Amino acid sequence: MKRLLQFIKTTVIGGLIFFVPIIIVAAVLGKAYELMIKVAKPLSAWIPLDAIGGVALANILAVLAILLCCLIAGIIAKGATAKRVLKSVESKLLVAIPGYTFVKGMTDSLSGSEEAAKAFVPVVAKFDDNAQIGFEIERTESGNVVVYLPGSPNPWSGSVVYVNEDRVERLDMTVPDAINNIKHLGRGSAAYG
Repeated sequence: MKRLLQFIKTTVIGGLIFFVPIIIVAAVLGKAYELMIKVAKPLSAWIPLDAIGGVALANILAVLAILLCCLIAGIIAKGATAKRVLKSVESKLLVAIPGYTFVKGMTDSLSGSEEAAKAFVPVVAKFDDNAQIGFEIERTESGNVVVYLPGSPNPWSGSVVYVNEDRVERLDMTVPDAINNIKHLGRGSAAYG
């Protein structure tokens, strides 16, 4: 019975994670479509919107306009200026949102990019008589390592420590593996040495 409930719970959560982005994109595209139809209305002098073909043509023009806007936005997003603006917005506004940096680091490492993998690395930070799993954030010029130590079972809150690099050991696990280990209060740690 417990396994069935766990299966249902994880399946429902998985379904939500799958559908939420689709619903958001559909809502945004729906609003964009409505806006493009309003923009197409003044063209009714040249395109008779009362005729069936005219309505179809207006719809086609609206969809093409949306695709053109997406193409232009994609080209702009790939540019250096857009990346600087995004980085500035992230550093000044988005980091004020609790957990944003942690979630971004986790999702970046899931994307598999080499840069992201270097920016958010699962480690063990060793202290005098204990050690704690954490995430290496960066290394300072003085040789210290900035480590985020998440709380357990809630990895979304924790603390940041600066430790000597000889007290930090990289783990052979992915960020999701580390998060699951933390959420499960360390259960299954034997698999990681």
